[in-house]
Amino acid sequence: MRKLPLAAVLAACFAAMAPANPWSFTAPPWLTWTEDPATTVTVTFESPEATGAFVTYAPAGSGDSKTLSAPEPSARHELTLRGLLPNTRYTYLAGDGTGARYEGKFRTAPADKATSFRFALASDLQGGLDVDAAAAVARAVAACGADFTISAGDLSDYRYAPDYPFALETWRQFFSSFAPVLASGVFQCVTGNHDEPENPDSLWFRLAPRPGRERDFAYTVGPVRFICLDNAEFEVPSRTPWLARELQKAAADPAVRWTLVMFHRPPYSWGERGGQGVVQEWWCPLFAKYEASLVIAGHAHTYQRTKPIKGVDYLVSGGGGGRLYEVDPSRPEIAFATSCCHFVEFACDPDKGVLSLAAHDTEGNVFDRADYPARRAVRFSPAFPKRGEECTIVYDPAGRPLEGAEKVYLHFGHDFFKSLDGCVEMEKGGDGLFTATIAVPETPLWHLAFCFHDGGEKTWDNNHAANWQILLAPDWR
Repeated sequence: MRKLPLAAVLAACFAAMAPANPWSFTAPPWLTWTEDPATTVTVTFESPEATGAFVTYAPAGSGDSKTLSAPEPSARHELTLRGLLPNTRYTYLAGDGTGARYEGKFRTAPADKATSFRFALASDLQGGLDVDAAAAVARAVAACGADFTISAGDLSDYRYAPDYPFALETWRQFFSSFAPVLASGVFQCVTGNHDEPENPDSLWFRLAPRPGRERDFAYTVGPVRFICLDNAEFEVPSRTPWLARELQKAAADPAVRWTLVMFHRPPYSWGERGGQGVVQEWWCPLFAKYEASLVIAGHAHTYQRTKPIKGVDYLVSGGGGGRLYEVDPSRPEIAFATSCCHFVEFACDPDKGVLSLAAHDTEGNVFDRADYPARRAVRFSPAFPKRGEECTIVYDPAGRPLEGAEKVYLHFGHDFFKSLDGCVEMEKGGDGLFTATIAVPETPLWHLAFCFHDGGEKTWDNNHAANWQILLAPDWR
């Protein structure tokens, strides 16, 4: 397979795909995970007319290439490569019947939960796009060599464009600016308000395939569970039940050591753009109850990393190339804040039990660092217990108010502690963990609510006054 320089390939591709109708739209390859990230990848691209398409791919440095062809001619091509090797770098060549050719690479996710990996975060090109700045961010992301990239949205300015031709032009600006990122691996993103996500016919939904083709989705890479949502105005309450169940599944799964939640509009932001109150009301209590590791958002064109808020860390990263906003770094909730074009690099080291953050400017210089240990106070099984059946709750007091306690009691009730259903002494194991198995009462309408105390001086761990909760399995399933 003859290799061409990436810049030459992209230039030739855009020229080859120039449509006869200037208002129609074509798109170069966008790689996403719609199935198992360790063994599949989905390649999506478009042509100016219905034509055949193919993707030829092989492990990097290997001559063992395979080709997947589209089953029939189409203007839109979506080819899912399956049976890939986990944690392996691949090169690929995608093309169509018009002569367009695209060359790129990607890495599959590790299947082994103990394998280290890195990923990057870049969000918010639009809302005042500076093409040169966006391109500088993209070059810096590609240069860092992360295994994949995620984004909190606002890739185009489709929603706020004055007319349809310019709306399409904003997507072309994204593909042009972020070409190095798109050609270097998987790019997983959520919808931003500029991308017009409220409209189910938005071009965003056509261009960015998601697992299950839903606006809210989740996927797992190694020991990290990514939970991704669309927090469009007025729709946050309706998405809350799905979020609660996804957080609960992650909290109950011992293979998930970090839970990262990502959406566009931040619940907490200070400066030129404030936080979204409806997210604070509906979602932030769930992040606390289920011990989310980190909540990521964009929307504010700044960088803001908070101190823990009810035990939860929040990150705003909106420096992908849009007009920068002012930020207030003096707020007591802020651990570090600045306003610059940037991206964030994450390194997951399961052996050390640390997810590390390094924020880079467009020159690659690091201006902020933070570590997020793999630490969870509560595990439980089954993931969704039934009324009248047993549920086992495990509590780790390390680093919490009950650290060093010889006795710990499980204090449980139902539905935000509308009533107290019981209090039992937990059994302490040699590993320092406390375990109790209880019969789930028939009384809860929705869920168990619980916390812990020492039974003596009555020192409590009530999870920063949020308590914990376990949704029960519905009887009708």
